[in-house]
Amino acid sequence: MTPQRAFLIQTFLEAAIPVIGYFSWGWDLSFILLFYLIDWLLAYGLTVAKGLKRIRYAEKAEEKQLFRRSLALSFLLMVAACALIALALVQLNPALDWKVRTWEFLVYKELGIQQGLILVPLIVLNGILVYRQQFLLPQRFRVLEMVQITRPLMQQNLLLLATGGLLVAVTYFVKFPEEILIAAAVLGISCYRFFVLRRMH
Repeated sequence: MTPQRAFLIQTFLEAAIPVIGYFSWGWDLSFILLFYLIDWLLAYGLTVAKGLKRIRYAEKAEEKQLFRRSLALSFLLMVAACALIALALVQLNPALDWKVRTWEFLVYKELGIQQGLILVPLIVLNGILVYRQQFLLPQRFRVLEMVQITRPLMQQNLLLLATGGLLVAVTYFVKFPEEILIAAAVLGISCYRFFVLRRMH
């Protein structure tokens, strides 16, 4: 399987699973955003793995410093973005308790099996396979500079932060139906992966 094909399959699955979850498993917007949060955390972890692999290969002090700064900033951006998105959903539904919803997401049972025991490992396994297919096997750590490794994560988290800020501002005045927000989330993330991230692979 080519790296491009693996990337397209991953993009399709990340769009299909929330849609199936909404129509077949009773997922709501909070569950779908928690699903994407797992993917964002995985992207952060894989960026760490790529950066460490590049550092071990290149052994450049300036790349090591850039790696540390970029990871710290990306983490702060991601936390801020998640906080804004969580706040926006609370504005739409003041009764929403994120601690409760997170636990319910992990222990939710489909066909008698806890979702957290199946879905989360599958997401992680898929990410690892894509990392191996797109990064390790073609030995891209030999040709990619550190800035090329860390830039996609930085761009993603900046976009998430801007989206979270916009969502907080808009939901303060307008109470969108959940269906519209779900469609916007799935389409927006899919378009970003297909039109932006695909060019970086």
